[in-house]
Amino acid sequence: MSQEPGPPRAATRVSVRWDDCDRFGHVNNAAYLALFRAALDRLLPELTGQTAGVGRLRWADLAYREPTPRGTEAAVELQLVAAEPLLVVRGVLLAEGRPRVEADLGWAPGPRDDTAEPASPALPLPERDARGLPFRWRHAVRTYELGDDRAVRPTVIMQWFEHSVFRGAGIVGWSRERMEAADFVTLVVAHRVRLAAPAVEGDEVEIASRLIDLRRVSGTWLHEARRVDGTLLATDHNRGAFLDLAGRIRPAPPGLMAALLGGEPGPRGPG
Repeated sequence: MSQEPGPPRAATRVSVRWDDCDRFGHVNNAAYLALFRAALDRLLPELTGQTAGVGRLRWADLAYREPTPRGTEAAVELQLVAAEPLLVVRGVLLAEGRPRVEADLGWAPGPRDDTAEPASPALPLPERDARGLPFRWRHAVRTYELGDDRAVRPTVIMQWFEHSVFRGAGIVGWSRERMEAADFVTLVVAHRVRLAAPAVEGDEVEIASRLIDLRRVSGTWLHEARRVDGTLLATDHNRGAFLDLAGRIRPAPPGLMAALLGGEPGPRGPG
C-alpha cells in the first residue's frame, strides 16, 4: 500500500553576516528571524507552489540549542505545517550538522490586511507565576526600525525586549559589568513571540517587562509592547539560562533575582 506524501520540505543555505551578531560574535537571538525569513523567501515556491511572497510575521516560537558564530555557512530546513489561514512553517538552522535553532513560525499569507488576519495563538501565564513587578519605559518608533511594509520589524521588537531586561537590571543595581564581575551571564534559550497590531513611525510605545517564572538556574520574562493608547503590539515569553562566564550552569548571584522581582522603584520616567 502506498504511503501518503508528507508535508512539503525544502532546504537552502544562508550566510551569517557580521551585523547579525552580538558583542560575543554569535548570532543575536532576534536576528534568527531574518535568517529564517530569507530562507522562506527562497523556498516558498517549493513549499507552497506560490511566488507571491508572505505578509507580516504573526508569531514565532524559537528554541536555541547552540550559538552560531560570525561567518558561519548554515543550512536552513523548512517544513510546511499549514498554508491557511496563516502560513505556518517548522524550521531548523544547522551549522556543522548540528541544530543551532529550532523554530515554529506563522506568517500572514499575503500583503498586510490587519482586519482580515487571524489572531496569533495566546500565551498563557505559567502555573507558578513568580509575580514579579514590572519595569516600564517608553520609546518613539524611528524610521530606521521599519521594514518594507512600513511597520516595525519583528527583530526590532525583540531587541526592545532584550534592552528591557538589561535596563531593568541596571535600575536595581545590577549592571552588565557587575553581573560579569560576579561570574554570571544569562543565555537566551527560548522566545515565544506574538505580534498583534503593527507599530509604525511616530508611534509612542510603552514596554512593560516582569519576571513570571523563576527557577534555580533559569528565569522567564513576560514582555508586552503597547501603544500609549493601550493597543497591544506584541508579547513575548523570553526564557534565559543562568551561566558562569565559562558557560557552566549556575544559580543567579544572591540578591539579583529578588531585586528584579521587585520591579522598578519610584515613579516611572520616560525611559
